[in-house]
Amino acid sequence: MTDTTSDRDRRSHWRERMHRFFVGRSLEECVERGETDNVLQLRLGAAILVLLGHSYAVLGSTVGHQEPMHYLFPGTLSHITGVMLFFMISGFLITLSWLRRPELPRFLRARALRIWPALFVCVAVTALVIGPVVTTWSLHTYFLAGDSQGTAIGYILNNAVLNLRHTLPGVFERNPIPRYLNGSLWTLPIEATLYVCVAALGAFRCLRYPWIASLGIALVFSSLILRPMYFGHPLPWFGYVLAGFFGAGSIACLLRRYIYVSSGIMLVILTACVLSRYTTHLMPCNWLAIGYFTLWFCYVPRLPAIPHGLDLSYGTYLWAFPVQQCIVLAGVHRPLLVFAVAAPIALALGAASWICIERPALRLKDTTRARHVGSTHLTGFSERFSGYG
Repeated sequence: MTDTTSDRDRRSHWRERMHRFFVGRSLEECVERGETDNVLQLRLGAAILVLLGHSYAVLGSTVGHQEPMHYLFPGTLSHITGVMLFFMISGFLITLSWLRRPELPRFLRARALRIWPALFVCVAVTALVIGPVVTTWSLHTYFLAGDSQGTAIGYILNNAVLNLRHTLPGVFERNPIPRYLNGSLWTLPIEATLYVCVAALGAFRCLRYPWIASLGIALVFSSLILRPMYFGHPLPWFGYVLAGFFGAGSIACLLRRYIYVSSGIMLVILTACVLSRYTTHLMPCNWLAIGYFTLWFCYVPRLPAIPHGLDLSYGTYLWAFPVQQCIVLAGVHRPLLVFAVAAPIALALGAASWICIERPALRLKDTTRARHVGSTHLTGFSERFSGYG
């Protein structure tokens, strides 16, 4: 009897492990159980991927396609993958944030506080401190006279309202990418626009009908992205692809009851990527793998927590490119060496940005009354993660 019971227990345990590996759990289970997730780790990993990819990109187009990710998955680059991860998890979290607290003023205030304070400080410091040191022009021309591409003051004011300006007079003129002070900022207007889209869908109560909203999102991005790829039209603007990842994250949130995350499903999708490596389906399969990996990584692996909940991702993303340009200007022209030197500096600046700017700003997203009334509305994903993507 003892042996039989033991055998049954072993078989039951084996079946449970196989079920967990191949079927896993629904995203709704993952979120509602309130267990520790890996969102911070994912976002930090995405920021480091962007930093790695830019370590090649800042050395010019001939070097930019020599990075490891391109050899593993042709047409895919590390910084592109990192940004896709950001947008996927952002779409999931931002939609979840609205569903949990559908309050338009608070939603918009929280989104603005997540993006603008750290952005403004980064833009101002790089233009007022780094720019004057590295420019080859006179300070009067740099700050006031400028050229056809503007002045340092104009750079600050325009970027502060997401009317992006990437270049400054005389800055990094001898670098492979001349004049570019911060090539990472271009994704922020897309992100902010998508926040407004979620707010609009929520305000008009569209998100109350998850299947209809999901179908609408899928149809919009299929027409913008997949139709041009498969019908011989010019390739879609990459901003649409990023918006598509955000939309996929929103759909995953809306249909989280029906979407399961497991290592078995992740393995099947990776196999499809390998098999489609030299076919016209490579890019869609890669996109599917990146999107599903985002959800899988958040809940399946058990990873050590980041100490004190430090969210270094946004600050690292903002500061890495100027740091890398400075390193190249100093004479470093090997991509992995650029990465090795830039990574600790960018991470330190990311930590300073989180501690001194982002975390204090996020405390202002609730009014005094809302802090007492609504502090228990969110479980699972912490709302402090649901900002930048």
